[in-house]
Amino acid sequence: MDTNETRTISIRHIPLGFCILSIAAFLVGWGGSVLFDAVSAVEEESLPVTTPVQMRPWRYIVVHHSGAMVGNAEIIESGHLQQGMENGMAYHFLIGNGTARLGDGAVVEGHRWKSQLQGGHSHQDLLNESGIGICLVGDFGRKGPTNQQIQSLAGLIFRLQTQFQIPDDNIHGHGRFYGEDTDCPGKLFPWTNIWSTINAIYQK
Repeated sequence: MDTNETRTISIRHIPLGFCILSIAAFLVGWGGSVLFDAVSAVEEESLPVTTPVQMRPWRYIVVHHSGAMVGNAEIIESGHLQQGMENGMAYHFLIGNGTARLGDGAVVEGHRWKSQLQGGHSHQDLLNESGIGICLVGDFGRKGPTNQQIQSLAGLIFRLQTQFQIPDDNIHGHGRFYGEDTDCPGKLFPWTNIWSTINAIYQK
């Protein structure tokens, strides 16, 4: 099966305001693809999602911030390649904040997800090998994420958690995982808001 083949996942249970209308199914030059550009108030829509050759047995979801107020996948990809990461961007997904030509709340699927490669986003091999890395553009030690980023993150966590049956206890910010020794994703990251949003989706 070609790694660019897509399958359709129904998101009819995601409430009004979390469903996706605008879908950009193009590949950008660095090898990632934009899954969706904006949050829409249209229900019963579907979200094209790349179907990798074989899914890894994902057990964790690790949430990061980029540490910079401006960014997109190409910028992060370039930086990580310069750091010696041969597979490029360390994260599986990136969520934009409206800067550097990446839409506010736009979710980018990275090469590591499409090819089901381990991440490079954590210090410990266990989290890289079995943890899905999601990065939000921004420095949440200075300013929290946008509302659109929060909504997109909640929707993405909901889909991944459901698909891979990942328990709540295995979904944290980077620094909450034992042994990681970092304040990522920053002191202003609104976990209470994130979980209330995810719970609202589950109640639909």
